[in-house]
Amino acid sequence: MSTEKAALRKAIRARYPGKNQRDAESARLCAVIAQSDLFRRANVVAGYVPMAREADIMPLLRLTLDLGKTLLLPRVEGARQMTMRQIRDLSALIPGAYGIPEPPESAPILSPDAIDLLLTPLEGVAPDGTRLGKGGGYYDGLLPLKNGIALGCALPWQWVDDIPRESWDIPLGACVDGEKIRYFSGCLLYTSDAADEL
Repeated sequence: MSTEKAALRKAIRARYPGKNQRDAESARLCAVIAQSDLFRRANVVAGYVPMAREADIMPLLRLTLDLGKTLLLPRVEGARQMTMRQIRDLSALIPGAYGIPEPPESAPILSPDAIDLLLTPLEGVAPDGTRLGKGGGYYDGLLPLKNGIALGCALPWQWVDDIPRESWDIPLGACVDGEKIRYFSGCLLYTSDAADEL
């Protein structure tokens, strides 16, 4: 199955439309999330610092801080292990694993149980909520969330018909789909956003 996933990652990456389109689509994605009940109601938001082909959610991270919400960002601690640490100023991020900026070691660790909304990076996503990551397994330890929802940050070209699911793969609760948020079967979070989806 790992071979299938590797081939699928390669196929999705080949769809990459270039930075200008990625930036425009990322701006729309941020607007959709910012206007959602999921974001408005969340007190603790966990995000990520985007890599080149991922949805750029930096404007949303800044908005989270501007609104006085608690912002968590990942720090890689070892193979397949990361913690979510509180960051109050994005300028405090330091170079981390894979060259991705991350919180310093002094930043407070919060339990995944504290997360209301987990903005989740991905390589691809399927209509049943299955997420295709980079294969490092870092998000497997966070999902499923006990008290919050994992929201996939997908750009239009990252949607695929099917992704092989292994026993440890936990589906997302919801994902950005163009101009709306799509809620997946099994998501028990009832909000006005979800009224037409659940």
